[in-house]
Amino acid sequence: MIGMSVIFDGKNLTELFNEGQGRTVPVDVTKNVASNFNNNYQDQGRRRYGQQFLYSTLSVKQIQVSFTLVGNYDYFNSIAETLGGYLNVDKPKTLIFGDEPNKVWEAIPSGQASLTVDKNTAPITATVTVTFDVPKSYGENKAQALVSSDGETKYGSIKKVSTGHYKATLKNFGTAETYPDIKLKFNSDNGWVGVVKSSSESYEIGNPNEYDFGETKNSEVLLDFNSSEGIQKGLAVSTKNQGIFNDSAQTSNGSFYIDNSWGRPHIALRERGSGDTFLKGASLTWEIPVDSNGQKGSLYEYFWWRQIFWAGASNQTGFLKISVTSDKGEFLYGVETYKDTNGLDSRYNFLASDGKGGYRILERKQFQCTHVDSQNPFNEPRGWSDVLRTDDTIQFFWFGGYPKYTIPEIKGKKSAKINIGIFGIHDSPMLTHMYIDSFIYRKDFIKKPIDIPNRFRKGSILEIDMAKGKTLVDNLPASNELTYLSEPFSIGAGETEIDIYTSSWTRTDPIIEITWKERFV
Repeated sequence: MIGMSVIFDGKNLTELFNEGQGRTVPVDVTKNVASNFNNNYQDQGRRRYGQQFLYSTLSVKQIQVSFTLVGNYDYFNSIAETLGGYLNVDKPKTLIFGDEPNKVWEAIPSGQASLTVDKNTAPITATVTVTFDVPKSYGENKAQALVSSDGETKYGSIKKVSTGHYKATLKNFGTAETYPDIKLKFNSDNGWVGVVKSSSESYEIGNPNEYDFGETKNSEVLLDFNSSEGIQKGLAVSTKNQGIFNDSAQTSNGSFYIDNSWGRPHIALRERGSGDTFLKGASLTWEIPVDSNGQKGSLYEYFWWRQIFWAGASNQTGFLKISVTSDKGEFLYGVETYKDTNGLDSRYNFLASDGKGGYRILERKQFQCTHVDSQNPFNEPRGWSDVLRTDDTIQFFWFGGYPKYTIPEIKGKKSAKINIGIFGIHDSPMLTHMYIDSFIYRKDFIKKPIDIPNRFRKGSILEIDMAKGKTLVDNLPASNELTYLSEPFSIGAGETEIDIYTSSWTRTDPIIEITWKERFV
């Protein structure tokens, strides 16, 4: 090949030789057809004929370059010195020839470069010969081949098969296998990427079982009558004298008012009303509001309240009831606080439905309705209590403890209303302080969809460099997230199909780009 440029490690050797008091005339390059083919065999044991083929490899390719110099001895010596310095490298460098300016060889000088002078020419000439080793055995195109999901090119196409499945058809015009660089830019959240060439060649990162949206069980406060204004609002919005309780021992036709003892408002009984039942008084009812899903009723709930139950004299009596009922008006569970005899002895009962229209007392607690903390959990400074329901399990509070009970009769029956009743017993003197101070109702286990943080956010870029065996997510190493069977793979000369998978729930297709450099042996 005559007059062709040779560029090694970025230096144009042809131009180098034309500097000074001489010039270069022709350039001769011998690239050979291919690298050395090395076939490996083994004997076939006792069989006489031939050997068994094992495998073939390509060893180091050699390229020989010759320059003819025209000049004098000083010129030849300067060229030899300069060239010797240029060739003194400790690792392969790029080698490019003018006839194939886009093909790059990674080469290193091999053996003894020579400069031979021919004195029989006029003017005298010299021949410089350099042999380069190409350890990789192939040259590589400087320009990248590109296939994109944005459109088809001469190098192939990437087409959508279905949601989360894309097929890439790659056309490698080189003569050797090469390694692609696969890049995905995500336009919506995604949890997993699988790149499959064959049953034994695949690359996988992320979690194929990851979801974009999941379900969580939240809690929502649906009734909040906790502040000074809150308990007054609670009384105002309640339904009066329609309460349903554990039995029919009471008549509800009395009235309530707001008492402000100790500088805070309380719901108190103003008039106990009339009737011939054991208990006479008034009731209020709150319907449990719908939750944020628009659902009514609950199997999982919690309510907290504050009540005062404190006698001013030993002959006073009174009853305070809190009950939870279903949408069918069935009593489900509740508590009652009462004093029905002379003295200070009082009771606090845990109640539940018996499934037959009646009720049973789960447990009866005793206390003294005085001002003393150790005797009365419902004195003025305290009075807090709560109940937690988990379908058929009820947890009550009592003096710092949380006894639990399983009530099969209420399993699957949703709570619909909260009822509170304050009653006197017959016409006996009523407790001086029998109030409801605060009330909060919380519905639990409300199913809500949640946006799960995914491995690949919208805007994330995944790059799989098969040649280097590197995986980057947003320019950060992520090889530790690969599945254990993931291995880099190549594409051969000609046409190759690759399947690319993402999470099936991905809402917007990613932009996919596959690039490679063609290789030539």
